[in-house]
Amino acid sequence: MALHWMHLLPVDRYIVRANSYINETDRKIITLLYQPLIGAVAHSLYFALESELEKDQFTSLETTHKTLMTMMGLPLDKIFEERKKLEGIGLLNVYKQKLDDDVSYLYELQKPFSPQEFFKDDVLSVYLYNRVGKYRYLQLRDRFTISKVSKEEYKDITMSFGDVFTSLHHSEISSQQGELSSSLAIDLNRDIVGNDDSTQSYSILEDTFDFSLLTTHLSNLINPKTLLTEKVKDMIVRLAFVYRIDPYEMSKIIQDSLLHDDKVDLDLMREKVKNWYKFTHESEPPGLGLRTHPQKHRTMTGKQPSNEEEEMIFLYETESPLTLLESKSDGAKVPIADAKIIESLLLDYKLLPGVANVLLDFILEINDMKLTKSYVEKIAAQWARKNIKTVKEAMILAKAEYKKRSQWEQGLSETAATKEVSAKTRQNNNRYVRKDRLPKWLTEEKKETKPGQEDDISKVKEELEAKLKQLKLQRKQEG
Repeated sequence: MALHWMHLLPVDRYIVRANSYINETDRKIITLLYQPLIGAVAHSLYFALESELEKDQFTSLETTHKTLMTMMGLPLDKIFEERKKLEGIGLLNVYKQKLDDDVSYLYELQKPFSPQEFFKDDVLSVYLYNRVGKYRYLQLRDRFTISKVSKEEYKDITMSFGDVFTSLHHSEISSQQGELSSSLAIDLNRDIVGNDDSTQSYSILEDTFDFSLLTTHLSNLINPKTLLTEKVKDMIVRLAFVYRIDPYEMSKIIQDSLLHDDKVDLDLMREKVKNWYKFTHESEPPGLGLRTHPQKHRTMTGKQPSNEEEEMIFLYETESPLTLLESKSDGAKVPIADAKIIESLLLDYKLLPGVANVLLDFILEINDMKLTKSYVEKIAAQWARKNIKTVKEAMILAKAEYKKRSQWEQGLSETAATKEVSAKTRQNNNRYVRKDRLPKWLTEEKKETKPGQEDDISKVKEELEAKLKQLKLQRKQEG
């Protein structure tokens, strides 16, 4: 979790702005379709900001965040975290202005997607399905659905503009030419209220889809430059992100979705993708655990690993959490319960995928390859509070946690050793000492050694082992 005071203070001022009407239908869409994804608090924050707009006004008076805290009865750090949810899902754009020590924000409210756009969106629809379940999802979709009407039996008798209105005479236009030109000119310093679809969107992580590899798998008869328009590429990135499709599989789906050699039917491609996913992964909707670590937070990009620790960093940065768990079980399917734990790490605790990888691998290694939900969430909460962004930082914390755990177990062992216990009891206690080999990055601590120091340490170790054997032999003879 980010330290909110580094970004936002109660004295910071803000203005709310809307560039289009937010009507009752929009409010219903936000409540029924968006609220399950962002939660009740973020939902309330949106309408708290919207309430500051007077009737038929699209810009509010300036106020401070202290006022917002009082109105919502929430601390500023909570408001900051909930505000990010609105930004991420495309309901709020935030702009910051800093003049000397004065900071002010512009909160620009965005209209939600229409029901048609929402349920056709391959990201939001899948997330809603995951959150509310099949029955509620179908119930919500039916609520925004109307029956189709066959118009084949009807005759279109709609009047055109020219059938109703007569054109202006040339003389009428000429007489008003000066006033007309000045009145119709658009003031470039002001915006007209409307629905600008280009602003109603949201980003899906970073663009990691390899289009160059995709084009190599396409047929030679297809011209990639003509085929891969911006709209098609955007759809490919969304579908690949949600359904975990590599360039090779995507190339086959695209070629099955062609209307002509140079045009893709996007609706058909969407259906092909869903059918492919259903056939490949049965009927389970995809989760969030398919993300990989963001490029801007990677430390091994363009570098070759020189030791085991760097190899593990590279692995954690390039593998998704689900893929990591699959590799731990030799490719076996990840149980739904474990997949839900991964989604919770990424969605609820806002851990980046590489950081989640370190946490998962650490828990598996110290907990006999079991993911204990309560223990995972305890560590995840700590790492979230520390705002861990890189794999290296996560590994340092994991080492510290392992060292603390080892010292605690050693303390228990030393306490038990001071008591008079039977050989059988000592044998039973030894069962709980972990015998399997842990990763070097977790257990090893880097220490500087002087030349010849390693030989001295080995010599002392051999002498101690010899004395220990001699002591055991002496006790055996006395017994």
